[in-house]
Amino acid sequence: MMKKVTSLSNDQFNTLIADKRELKKFMKYPQNEKIEAGWAKVSGEQLQDIPSGAVYLTQSALGEEKPQVLLVSTDEKGQKQAYKSEATLDFLRSHDVNPVLEKDRETQLKTSYITFLQAHDKEKPQDIDSMLTRVNAENDYVMLKSSALKEKQFTSDQLKGMENELSHQFQARKQTQEKDRYQEDYKQEVLEVMQQPSEETQYKQLFKQSLLAQLGISDEKDSSKEEKKAA
Repeated sequence: MMKKVTSLSNDQFNTLIADKRELKKFMKYPQNEKIEAGWAKVSGEQLQDIPSGAVYLTQSALGEEKPQVLLVSTDEKGQKQAYKSEATLDFLRSHDVNPVLEKDRETQLKTSYITFLQAHDKEKPQDIDSMLTRVNAENDYVMLKSSALKEKQFTSDQLKGMENELSHQFQARKQTQEKDRYQEDYKQEVLEVMQQPSEETQYKQLFKQSLLAQLGISDEKDSSKEEKKAA
């Protein structure tokens, strides 16, 4: 099904045919040695059913197929003529047609769903900000998902499969991170325990300090004597 993109007068149509530089407004390869644009292979009956004086988008700009435009006009003799080519992205965007390739839409869907999973994981009860973040992320994904289904880029089963795969990956990554964090915390605890003196060492130190106190000798002096003796 064709979608009208913009109006086109007979003069504009003739100018496009006469001056290939003008095709830059519509066509993707207007100045190549081999002109990619060409006369549309549309039967006379089909052409009669297409209103004249307009540029139409004949293939959806969404999906892997390259967007094609059809320029239709009527010559001086009242005969309809048509010209077609792969459209430039700038031309489509300038007429509010936003081309999104299927692979780009898939990336958008995956990114949006992962954002939703992260927001859902960080959501905390009674925390309004975290709840709003999760709601917004969920709404964004639902809108993208609805558009993909409406444009028939993906089936419900394909999207469900993508969601399951991403959910499994997210949970596996989360468990790995928690395991690494646990191991790091455990390692830190072991190091702290190793740095602390043992009970036997503490007991000997206290006994030594007590004995020196009874003899009237400070631990500092004793240490000084031991250092001299060692020297």
